[in-house]
Amino acid sequence: MKKFQFSKDYFNSFIFEDHESNLRILVREKPSFEVTEEEYSLRVETNHLDGNTVHRNYAIEHHPKQDKHATPHLQFKFHTEEVGTFRLNLNFNNLEEYQKAILGFIYKIKGVIVDLEKYRKGITEEILKLEEVNKLEKEGEFLSLKITESITQSQIEFDDTGYPRDKVHKISKNTLLIDFLGEKNVDKLKERYPRKKD
Repeated sequence: MKKFQFSKDYFNSFIFEDHESNLRILVREKPSFEVTEEEYSLRVETNHLDGNTVHRNYAIEHHPKQDKHATPHLQFKFHTEEVGTFRLNLNFNNLEEYQKAILGFIYKIKGVIVDLEKYRKGITEEILKLEEVNKLEKEGEFLSLKITESITQSQIEFDDTGYPRDKVHKISKNTLLIDFLGEKNVDKLKERYPRKKD
């Protein structure tokens, strides 16, 4: 089985720190030889200090030895926006689909990094092999379909206390999450977790 490792093909840099813009980006991949039996994860963390520290953490992961999160899932940690940590479980029919989803994740991460251009011009090309990442649009669409399946078939999981409907409301106000998950998928979450009218 070919080793599951993608970051070297699509990222120029795995650690980026710029003290002038108070910006830090960390890319970590835990590769796997047999992804159905071993852990795999690709995680992108961004930190920006602008009065308050804005810390965001995006990951696509698989932990086969954990009962709670044994299925492949997307995981998001948003500390500053008060969404907390949430995950969506993903179902794949084969390893090819898993690979497409990982590549789709990389494609979608581009939007997260582009958003940081407001603090540091040129950061997208410093972090990503942009020409290669731009070829992954179909994989990004595939991951959007898997997100739709997840929202339709299973519950979104929140680690932190609080009402899911309030957290979904915060997700629906976060432009980065709307872009990553897809506007229609966020609308589906709002339908599933309607907020009481004030």
